[in-house]
Parts: sequence; structure tokens; C-alpha cells
Amino acid sequence: MRLLRHLQPPAPLARREIRVLALLGIVAFTQGWTGAVITHTLAFTRVTFDLSDSRISDVLALTRAVALLALAFSWWGDRRGRRAPLLLAFFVLPAANLVTAFVPGVVGFAALQSIARVGTIAVGGLALVVLAEEVQPAIRGYASSLYALLGSSGTGFGLLLSGIAEASPEAWRWLFAASSLPLLAFPLLVRHLAESRAWRRAPVRPPLSEALRGVHARRFWPMAGLSFALAAFTGPGANFVLVRMVNTLDWQQGTAALLLAAVSTPAVILGLLLGGRAADVAGRRPTEAVSILVGVAGGILFYYSETGWLLGLGIFTSVLGASALGPAFASQRSELFPTGVRATAAAWLTNAAIVGGLFGFLAGRFVIDAFGIPATMAALGGLLVAASSLILLLPETKGTHLTDPGDPLTPPGAIPV
Repeated sequence: MRLLRHLQPPAPLARREIRVLALLGIVAFTQGWTGAVITHTLAFTRVTFDLSDSRISDVLALTRAVALLALAFSWWGDRRGRRAPLLLAFFVLPAANLVTAFVPGVVGFAALQSIARVGTIAVGGLALVVLAEEVQPAIRGYASSLYALLGSSGTGFGLLLSGIAEASPEAWRWLFAASSLPLLAFPLLVRHLAESRAWRRAPVRPPLSEALRGVHARRFWPMAGLSFALAAFTGPGANFVLVRMVNTLDWQQGTAALLLAAVSTPAVILGLLLGGRAADVAGRRPTEAVSILVGVAGGILFYYSETGWLLGLGIFTSVLGASALGPAFASQRSELFPTGVRATAAAWLTNAAIVGGLFGFLAGRFVIDAFGIPATMAALGGLLVAASSLILLLPETKGTHLTDPGDPLTPPGAIPV
């Protein structure tokens, strides 16, 4: 009962906030489900396309490299408004997955999943900016945890469906086709999703590099270094979970997916509730530091374990840390920058994460074959722990207002960012 009370928001929600949370919940579920299909099917697409572990790393690295183009969506969002690029990105993600279901070769598969990756990166960046701008500071961490929870629910839903891939050598295609169903929700979003009330057309359009220099640089570059190290560890760590269990430890896909879902679901819920609440009460920085240590410890435990209960404990601990980190990190990322460059700064930080993911997968390309996945993950985990010291260079942003002084949800005297 005490845990259930944490499901209640720490401050009353306005009607507009409830509507925005509901609409962005659809976006989050779609991002979680549709964006993760490539990960859930790797154990089968690698067989269809005859890919080794290192070649898988090549494909995943390519999709992340192309995803750097998602920056254009956020730049558009700062110049013309958040709504239009967010809707387009939402459409691109399931549409690319639908076409992927029919692609015959690995080149087409990689190209289409690169487009899908652009969509999911753009969706995630813009949706979190809109969410941060639409809710009160007192519940921003809570709202971010709800968004992440719905995204994780989508991922879990897709994971439960992944057993379908065992039906035949080409059954993985059905999973990509099914993940296009969120296209049915597109007209609903077009009709009801309004422009962020914090966005204003700037009298002078800032250059694309505005967030990287000048007064913004001292906040951007430490956050970029942290984003890089996070992705370098979590990118390969998340994508090789099922590959290791199915192809290395000889688990059945359905059994591995069931264990992953059964263990990660409570970890996600607990991590998001604790992390979101801690971010709003204790602050962004301490929540981030503790979450990183917990997540790295769990990830290394998983990759150095072979027995079922240790694998489960490693998954639980790593997912708990990653989930607790999410609300604090997402909130702080939006709170560090003013409205005119907020979406672009978030996109640049996402690109830093993409480059970090590329680094992680390139490490997989050249290191895994020589030293194995466990040693590679331990090295990347050490890099992340060292990079967590960058948190000390960032200000605590808990309680920052992102709206204009005259807005109904901004109290008198508040200084907006």
C-alpha cells in the first residue's frame, strides 16, 4: 500500500496536463514497442541474413549513425514549433517497420531500420521536451517516470510477442508488421495534440550550433560526455541480452523473453517510481549518480553469469538502475537550456548518445571477437562510472520553471528558463 501511494502525483494535475500525459502516453508506448522490435528479433534476423556477432554490431552501428539525422527534427522544433516534427517522427517509426517486414536482404533491412531509428530518436527527444514544458516543476520527474513507464510497457509488450519469431525461420517479419499498428493512432494525435505552450517563435533564429557554445557550453559539454558514456554502455548491453541468452547460453527465445519480461517489469516500475520521486525530492544529481552505480553493477553481473537466478538478478538490478536514472536525466536535460534552444540542445545531447552507442558497438566489432562480450561490457561499465563524475559540473535544476511568467501554471515571481 505504501508503494501504491507513490503512484499518486505530488501535486494536483491540471486538465491540460492530464490530456498531454494521455496523448504522449500513446507516443511512449509506440516508441517502446516499435522501436525495440529490432532488438527482440536479433536472434532470428541474424540467422536469416547470416550475421556473426561482429556483423550484428556493424548493422546496429549503422542504424545509430544514420539516427544522427534526427537532429533536423529538433532544430525544426525550435524554429517552427514542437508539434509538426513530433507528429512526423511518430509516423515514420511504425511506417518503416511495416516496410521492413517485406524487405528481402540485409542492406534493405539496415536501411529501413536506420530510418526507423531516426523516427524513434526524434520522437523521444521532442516528446520529452513537450512533456517538460507542459507540466509543473513539482511533478516533472513524476511525469517523466510515467512517460518512461509507458515506454517500458510498450517494450515489454513487444517482448512478450517475440516468441512468435520461433514459429518459422521468417516469422520475425510478423513482429515488424504488427508493430506498425500504432499508425491507427496517428489521426487521433493529429486532432488532439496541441503545440507546446512554452514555445514562442524567436525574433532571431539561433544557429544550429547555439547550444554548443557561449553561455550554454558549460552545461552542454558535461551533459554530452555523460550521454556518450551512458549510451556506450547501455546500447550494446541492452541489444546483446537476448543474443547471449539464446545464441551463447542456448536458451529458447520464448523462455528467455519470459524471464526478461518477468524480471524487468517489476524493476522498471520500482525504478521509475523511486527515481521519479527522488528526482523531485532529493534532486536530479544525486538520483543520477546512485542510479548509474546500480545499473552498471547489474549489467556486469548479467554478462558474467550463466545460471538462471544470477542472470535474473543482473537483469533486475541493471533495469532498476536504468529506470531510476531516466526521469532525473530527462528532466535535467530539458531544464538546463532556455526555450529557444531546448529541443536542439536535447537533440545534440541525443547525438552525443548516438556517437556513444556507435563507440560501444564499434568496441563490440573489434573487441568482442578477441575478448568476449563480458569483458567488453565490463570495460564500458568502467567508462560510465568514471564519466559519472561529470555530474558534479552541472547545476541542480530541481524546481526550474520552463514557462512564461504570465502562464497559469507559473507562480508569481518565478524565473523561467
